[in-house]
Amino acid sequence: MRQTDKPIQQEARKRPKILYAASTQSHLVRFHQPYVDALRESCDVMLMANGQDVDFPVGFEKSLFSPANLGAVLRIRRVLKRERFDGVILNTSLAAFLIRAAMIGMRRRPRVLNIVHGYLFADPPRGLRERLLLRCEKLTAKQTDRIAVMNAEDLEITRRHRLCRGEVRLMRGMGFRMPCAGQESEHPVSPREQLSVSPDDWLLTFVGELSKRKNQIFLIRALERLRREGLPVRLMLVGEGTEREALEAEVGRLGLAQSVFLVGNREPVFPYLSAADLYVSASRSEGLPFNLMEAMACGLPVIASDVKGQNDLLQASPGSLYPPDDMEAFCRAVRSAVEKGRRGCGVVSYPTLEAYRLEAVFAENLQLMKGSLE
Repeated sequence: MRQTDKPIQQEARKRPKILYAASTQSHLVRFHQPYVDALRESCDVMLMANGQDVDFPVGFEKSLFSPANLGAVLRIRRVLKRERFDGVILNTSLAAFLIRAAMIGMRRRPRVLNIVHGYLFADPPRGLRERLLLRCEKLTAKQTDRIAVMNAEDLEITRRHRLCRGEVRLMRGMGFRMPCAGQESEHPVSPREQLSVSPDDWLLTFVGELSKRKNQIFLIRALERLRREGLPVRLMLVGEGTEREALEAEVGRLGLAQSVFLVGNREPVFPYLSAADLYVSASRSEGLPFNLMEAMACGLPVIASDVKGQNDLLQASPGSLYPPDDMEAFCRAVRSAVEKGRRGCGVVSYPTLEAYRLEAVFAENLQLMKGSLE
């Protein structure tokens, strides 16, 4: 092992010092708060993310190759040298790359666990951008002591390309909590009533960031086709993101203003899932999608693109998978669901989902994090 690659050995201090990082503060709050709280019982945990209520606010630019991220790398490097962490727990592709890039050439560095929530490239990569993203992972492999991935395809990618120095672990996500039916009482007027969706209409729903990767534009175009065929379907998109303007423009172009609803971010999400008849996803890439697990937990019928993460959850379940971007296959699946007439919460059981609950994965995940210090 070269001197520049040596992790910092734990020094004589009572409590290990950990940096817990992600691209955004909201990601840490939604997916990691139980782990941060548990680690703080025996470790000094400091947070780094784009946000205000963290120890080290870093303005990560959304585009990995933005010149502004060079300044972020330099600031991160100063923090790492000053704070002398024992371990770093990384989440989200952007933060994970920039923080490891800041360690390149450091004589003494902390031990690194990279929790991969879904590589943003396939194997083999499709196009220049994906090739660059894979190259970034290879570039920082020597700064990565352990990797935990959330689906079988990413496990194979990590091993094939040797993207870390040591152990590669397949984990069952960060764990989700079952939606609470009592949350409905906070919404005396249901989303269906707010949107004037009649009981005879089928409300298709997707929850997630409005982005090209989540591919909501495919769902909008599919809805227009299904309505032309006479199916009484409408679409509710829950979430915000950079694609909102483009999606609104497509809704207007197709004359779907009364049939497609972009309702923005909503918390709690349960009332919006309980209002749905069918959960649909057109994602082009996933890690282990939290939104899909929540829909499955509600017992909604699911139609999802056959991509990593989604097929891990649905292959042994009654959900319906279709080839990504295959309009005919998606529409055929929706027509079949409407013909069967089984819709709404509680009509489908997903027994395999129990293994992904927070209570089922918490102890194992926490041990993995603590073990990253060894």
